[in-house]
Amino acid sequence: VHVSLLLNHPISGCSDAEAVVCHVRDMDGRLISKYWSPLYNASSSVTEVYEAADAKLSADGWIVGRKTMAEYGSDVVEEKEPMEGHKTMQTNTFIGKREGRPLAVVFDIQGRLHYKSPTLPSGEHIVAVLGSHVTRAYQKELEEIGVSYIMRTPGSKLEETQSALKHLEQDFNVKHMLLEGGAITCGNFLQMGLVDELSMIVYPGLDGESDHPSVIECQGVVEPLKKNRLELIDCETIGSGYVWL
Repeated sequence: VHVSLLLNHPISGCSDAEAVVCHVRDMDGRLISKYWSPLYNASSSVTEVYEAADAKLSADGWIVGRKTMAEYGSDVVEEKEPMEGHKTMQTNTFIGKREGRPLAVVFDIQGRLHYKSPTLPSGEHIVAVLGSHVTRAYQKELEEIGVSYIMRTPGSKLEETQSALKHLEQDFNVKHMLLEGGAITCGNFLQMGLVDELSMIVYPGLDGESDHPSVIECQGVVEPLKKNRLELIDCETIGSGYVWL
């Protein structure tokens, strides 16, 4: 069972006003919706219910990992290897063609995603969070298209993620972001203590396959989330039998 919960502390390294909410879809804990049993009443789809809850959370945008962003359609292409070239010396944030849009932030540390537009079909402006080892050629490609990027300050995984969140706040005037997957990205943020609230929608159906990924996963760590203390703060039924925790 999953409950929706509040992590009672501000984000480390960010102002008290900034918040990250982990917003995910769920049923018996499995992530891939094509394997779920059908709804008893299809008056409201998974996407409709999820996006309606998303809108109520009133965030400045959302954060995903590279694999999740690669699934957003033909305008986003993932290459097997990073672009070749000289390592970049350009370490400042680049702000592209945002035009007041909400943000779609992707942690693409190696720089393996390529874009045809600075904006997703759903309307969000793309911001890539990059590692310090990406090439200048890749940065120039993003600049020409108008995709924004943030260069993480090298350090531990926690320090690098904190630096990215600081740049989001300072350079893009962000105060509230939704963390929307995939499972490893959500697990990493929770493990590092960078999530303020967990927003979870329970789908009225089942998967049952034990080898399918769950909505939150951590790899290679014993009891990775045991230190989290969680408190249920709200619960409501939405759509045709979904429960929003």
